Amino acid sequence: MSAVLALGVGGAVAPAAAAASPATATTTAPSVAANADYASKDLKNGRTQRGKASPAGKAGDARPPARSSLRCWNPYLSGRVFAVSCSGRAFRVFVDCSNRVRYITPVLSGSKRVTMVCPAGTRALRGGAFGR
Repeated sequence: MSAVLALGVGGAVAPAAAAASPATATTTAPSVAANADYASKDLKNGRTQRGKASPAGKAGDARPPARSSLRCWNPYLSGRVFAVSCSGRAFRVFVDCSNRVRYITPVLSGSKRVTMVCPAGTRALRGGAFGR
């Protein structure tokens, strides 16, 4: 049984291709203009952990396989915000933002309510969680 949660507007994102001449051996990856923030509230003791979510590739990239022990419920998607409650041993929450970047939390464990906020000037398109 797979436990992956994805919420949002469907659609495809076409990757941008950059052609380089054979003489150009090095290429520079495009930099991300801003970071997404996250807050993870422990549902048992009420403690909140805050931080920056890491860019993890282009929005819509394939999600890693999930394990059956991850449970998620009560997703929320509005404006720049994606939030979801999850319970598991080792999981990550992600949000795809309108700047075509997927942001991802560090590995979390236990029962958490995770809120992710896309950078200013962008919108949250979809989000989810994966892990075990």
